[in-house]
Amino acid sequence: MSGKGQVEKRQEKIKELEKLRESKVIVYMMGDRAPTNLFHTRIALDVTPKFFKQFQLIGKTKKLSLFLYSTGGVIDAPWPLVNLIREYCDEFEVLIPYKCLSAATMVALGADKIVMTPIGQLSPVNPTGTFPGEAGKPVQFSIEDVLGFVDFVKDKIGIKEQEPLKESLHALVSEIKPSILGSINRTHSLIRRLSENLLKLHIKTIDKEKQIKGIVDNLTHLLFSHLHFVNRREARDVVGFGDFVEYPPENHEQAMMACYYAYAEDLELDKPFVPEQLLSEGQTSVNYNTMRAFIESTLLTHIFESDMIISKRDQQVNVNVTFQGWREYEVTKKRE
Repeated sequence: MSGKGQVEKRQEKIKELEKLRESKVIVYMMGDRAPTNLFHTRIALDVTPKFFKQFQLIGKTKKLSLFLYSTGGVIDAPWPLVNLIREYCDEFEVLIPYKCLSAATMVALGADKIVMTPIGQLSPVNPTGTFPGEAGKPVQFSIEDVLGFVDFVKDKIGIKEQEPLKESLHALVSEIKPSILGSINRTHSLIRRLSENLLKLHIKTIDKEKQIKGIVDNLTHLLFSHLHFVNRREARDVVGFGDFVEYPPENHEQAMMACYYAYAEDLELDKPFVPEQLLSEGQTSVNYNTMRAFIESTLLTHIFESDMIISKRDQQVNVNVTFQGWREYEVTKKRE
């Protein structure tokens, strides 16, 4: 596979979006192809310098559109990324063709406008946390599950008295160590604070505090499940974004989906990974390169890639990753 992929096709889609949105566009698209350990990429702090390099070439602009596709990432990454973006534009919008989940939803909270297609998805921002368990073995707990247990005891069963509440808390502590519960509480508080601060970057409505609280309450608690996908109608009318969610005109929507499909093709999102099919008859090993994420404008391309050696011995096929990381490519065609 070529390291650059279909660069001319992708550039064409970016330029079409720039023309329609009257903005500068940066694509930030991450792969979610299976298997997870080989192909998934997540929003992380390592992208901040990559975006800074993009802005050094683009310069400060009136309007910046971030074309975003991601299933999530680390909760510490959205805040510095959004603040960097807002340093270089007067107006910041997020274009959501399809999945914009978890940490990606947090990035969208920092935008002046959230532009969603009919299949665009946001999600709650309460993640499943990984914590040290017995003998240091990592265990996962959902913040929603812990909060759901407390709500179940108080609201559904109706336990209000102090002693029964203490017994319920004792049952919870016997299942989950107090140190883990403390970490869950800190994570939940951090997510709420970051979400509020991201919204405060741009919300200036009369009922600013009420609107922010409503959005944060919905995304951190009231939607109940991290697997609940929020469509644009629900985002606007139920979660509380209101006019911050934009239904794009049909030609804009078509351009967003065309851009998504161009990147999805290079990331091979819908292509099953069957390593034995990459070996020709009689071949025992082959080098394989795959693209896993993009940060791309009309001036510069960053691609997160993996180099692998696929080998076969005694009917056993092995995949050995020899490199994974960001590579930089200059775009030869200058902005028109």
